[in-house]
Amino acid sequence: MPISVERSPEFTVHPEEVEIPPQLAQEGIRAVEREFKTPVTNDRGQPLVVSPATQKISIQLPATQGQLLAWAKGPVSDSLTWFAAFWLRMIKKAVYFGWKLIGGESK
Repeated sequence: MPISVERSPEFTVHPEEVEIPPQLAQEGIRAVEREFKTPVTNDRGQPLVVSPATQKISIQLPATQGQLLAWAKGPVSDSLTWFAAFWLRMIKKAVYFGWKLIGGESK
C-alpha cells in the first residue's frame, strides 16, 4: 500500500460576483467589473486598458539632478524646495522600478 497518494482536487472556479442589496442599488451603487474576460478596445481595435507590466514609463526631469539637489536644500517655506524634493523622490522611484529617465535641461 502506498504511503501517499497524490490526487488532483476536483473543484470548479466561479468568478467572484458581488451582490448589492436593493437599498444600495436604489442609491445608485453598482458593482464595477475589474477583470475583463476579453480585451477592451476602441472603435479602431486598439486596446484601451494597458497593464502596467507592458506599459513603458519615462520621466522627463525639469532640471539636472545637481540643480534639484541644490534646490531641495532651500528653506522649508519655499515652494521650490518641495518641488525639488518631489522630483528627487521620482528619480528614486524610477531607479527602483526601472523606468526610463530623460535628463533635465541646464539653464
